[in-house]
Amino acid sequence: MWYLIQERALPFSILALLMMASAVVVYVVWKRPVSLLLPLRIFTTVVCLTCIVGSAGLMLFTLFVGYNA
Repeated sequence: MWYLIQERALPFSILALLMMASAVVVYVVWKRPVSLLLPLRIFTTVVCLTCIVGSAGLMLFTLFVGYNA
């Protein structure tokens, strides 16, 4: 039982940390006075939002498909 808990917790922890880090980067880029050019801000935001959406999709896939197989 403990092995299954650890096995399930690791992917979710990694993906959750990636989502939180991406959200922090987006917040810092847009809300703090950072001297970045607008195209670089937009590129950073697109990359971070892609990471957030991808992580959420992988979490849902792992939850509903990966562990039921």
